[in-house]
Amino acid sequence: MSCSSAPTAVNKGCETLLSKCEIPIIDLEHMGTERCPQKGVVKQVAPKLLKALSERGLALLVNHGIPDCKLKAVYRALDGFCELPDEERVKYERNSASNHGYVKPGLEKVSEDDEKESRHAFNVTGSGGVLPEKEVPGFRDAVDELARDLKSLSAMLLTTLAVALEQPADFLLSKHTKILGPGNESTLRLLYYPPLGAPVPGLTRCGAHRDYGTFTLLAQDSEGGLEVQTPHGERWSRVGHLPGAILVNTGDILAAWTRDQLPALRHRVVIPELCGRGRHSIAFFVHPDNDTRIEPLDTKLTTSVQESAPCRLQKKKNGVLTAYQHLQRRFRETYAS
Repeated sequence: MSCSSAPTAVNKGCETLLSKCEIPIIDLEHMGTERCPQKGVVKQVAPKLLKALSERGLALLVNHGIPDCKLKAVYRALDGFCELPDEERVKYERNSASNHGYVKPGLEKVSEDDEKESRHAFNVTGSGGVLPEKEVPGFRDAVDELARDLKSLSAMLLTTLAVALEQPADFLLSKHTKILGPGNESTLRLLYYPPLGAPVPGLTRCGAHRDYGTFTLLAQDSEGGLEVQTPHGERWSRVGHLPGAILVNTGDILAAWTRDQLPALRHRVVIPELCGRGRHSIAFFVHPDNDTRIEPLDTKLTTSVQESAPCRLQKKKNGVLTAYQHLQRRFRETYAS
């Protein structure tokens, strides 16, 4: 249930996956709770989620139980932080060892293209890193409230995915026991893309990339700009905005576990045609516990397995990465500059 009315969408004339009814929408109503999921509903949702992630790499989740007011509270908290003077924000710069903290525009490069990326980001991890509560009162409460809800939603989705893969219900949960705690690199990432008066050549909001972890939960405002590339094609498509929905998309690790039968979704954020406004989004990157080995699982997917496709996460011919090693390698690529 939302605590406020939904924002008005921009660029209504722009064709999107949503407007063409080409994006799976999954209703999580009556799923139960993290500790007490309703088994019958989980079994109904499981094949829908599996089909969405195998064919599209993403789905929109509705009736997920996270009220809109909690998302907007985090948006306001991030706005307050971004309005601080540079000398105040720099106190909270990202710690490379923990991945916690503020990342100013221009420091990251997630794409192989030469485009510059413009966004403010604040990473919240389980490392116990400091938050700007003194400068932005209420920042911690807003983040903690939302983090708890996203963690619970992630646990239910991990259970649902395990059922979809015809594994014990706790099969994936047992590999994600420390989400937002020590020994796990899951991250709540707050994102603000500043407004632009006009398109700037060579500048984008977020370059094309695949996420690093198991899956990502994404909440976003109505500003738009998120585009995805279909897993089995080259076409880029605008996603569109469904008020109150949370998007789930696959990452590298889930793709590796399923031999790319649940492919990692390539996506980007472009500057929309009407680029005068800022854009807010919140990404919850769900990762396995650090010592989890990333190698193909003994799953029972009915789609054909492409045995010739090498595991994306092998560091050498006979080597297998752990979740922590994989993430650190991706971070070195992202912050290479």
